[in-house]
Amino acid sequence: MRHLIRVIIPVLLILTACDYQDKGDLKDEVLILDLTYIPWACDCANWVTEEDIRRYQNNEDDSLAVMSIFIEPASDDLALPDTLGYTNDRIRFTGSFYEKRGFPEGYQSIERPDKARVFRYTDYQVLSSHYHPMLKSKGEK
Repeated sequence: MRHLIRVIIPVLLILTACDYQDKGDLKDEVLILDLTYIPWACDCANWVTEEDIRRYQNNEDDSLAVMSIFIEPASDDLALPDTLGYTNDRIRFTGSFYEKRGFPEGYQSIERPDKARVFRYTDYQVLSSHYHPMLKSKGEK
């Protein structure tokens, strides 16, 4: 029984990982998207277009969540700093979508969220940030 478990678990992990990352090739079309960050209560895709916010503002049947986008930097030096990705941050991204829904490169989660559109960006510009460093007390310098 233990031998069977030792064989089955690695095979399941490999099969799951393959499905997890199968998002197809990048589409040829290069887009410029203004995206807004929404902090869902899961490890789900968190970026949405302004148009989708207007269209699905009531989020009936999780419609806005379904339209949410994962972002993926084209290189490590383009990864967003920790000061970005706060509620209602707006960033203009340049890049392309993958052909299929999936997860960004390096994505890890103990949850099993739904696959989403993945946008691989080659450039970004911060339009607005809601990052606020922790304020010190009046007596602290």
